[in-house]
Amino acid sequence: MKKLLLIALYAGFMHTLNAQIYVEGVELQPTNTGHYIEIDPAFRSDGHCIFHVDYGQPTGQNDYVSDAQGRRLDFRSVVDGLNIFYANGWEVETVYSVGNNNARRYLLKRRF
Repeated sequence: MKKLLLIALYAGFMHTLNAQIYVEGVELQPTNTGHYIEIDPAFRSDGHCIFHVDYGQPTGQNDYVSDAQGRRLDFRSVVDGLNIFYANGWEVETVYSVGNNNARRYLLKRRF
């Protein structure tokens, strides 16, 4: 039983190390982003959400978080997505509201 638990913990740790964040299939790296990015969650009717990301890219039509092939990723919640960003070196700097519906946007700062 202990062996199974250790294997599960190790697999979870390795998944975190190998996780990367892509926007439109482009990996976010220090060479193509600045110190800050802005994320804007958009909610689906089932409660899941996607994140639109502004990292200073020249176009922003399909600016959602994706996998390496450019397929959009859905998250269970904002916290689920923020945890992925944190695991990849970003932390929330500030949260602010925009528009009449007070939609929240998140300014993230690179941690490392």
